[in-house]
Amino acid sequence: MANFVLVHGAWHGGWCWRDVASALRAAGHDVFTPTHTGVGERAHLGDEAITLETHVRDVAGVIEAEELDDIILCGHSYGGMVITQLADRMPNRIKAIVYLDAFVPESGDSLIGLLSKALDTENAAGFIGAFRGSAQEGGCGLMQPIPAEVFGIREENRAWVDRRCAPQALATFEMPVLLSGEDDSIGKRVYILADGWDPSPFRYFASLLESRSEWDVVTMQSSHDVMVDMPDALAAELLKLV
Repeated sequence: MANFVLVHGAWHGGWCWRDVASALRAAGHDVFTPTHTGVGERAHLGDEAITLETHVRDVAGVIEAEELDDIILCGHSYGGMVITQLADRMPNRIKAIVYLDAFVPESGDSLIGLLSKALDTENAAGFIGAFRGSAQEGGCGLMQPIPAEVFGIREENRAWVDRRCAPQALATFEMPVLLSGEDDSIGKRVYILADGWDPSPFRYFASLLESRSEWDVVTMQSSHDVMVDMPDALAAELLKLV
């Protein structure tokens, strides 16, 4: 039996892993899908002062409270920022780490900084301008969710995703990860690229990692929200790590 900890991306919540979690549990494994402060069922806690560190502590708190080890840790999109910081702090608890169409930062990188590396100037400026612009409206400091259609999510799932996503603090995108390099003990590293939408910043990371022997790079023909559009196929990929 494995312990899966599935970390969602920006604006989402633990709800987005519903079908993947069901498939993994049906295979006999324990699955935890923590929701970050300020989104999902915790949207009532939304505040401009929430940072990346808040979300790292959210997930670390679940791992500590549930006394988990031998974890297969998977982070989607912005969740890559969270799991990178988490793995640096708790490497001995993690068996394998999976980046699902996710950012892979180095120490000192913020998500907004990585967009400028991963996309051409025009597309990076478009995303960054949208994030900062929506956070400035009314001085709220919260970014409005990107519509599901932009991420190429299947039409039949778009209304559900749009309905469930919630505003998120801009500060979560601007805070850098600060790493000690203590995660070298993690034996298995996988990058899953969702190859069915554009403009995707995640091709940059897949290309960067495919030549590194310690990484496996997998491509899936999916929208950005693989866990929503292809839950069974994603669960099958994750089960290979058990």
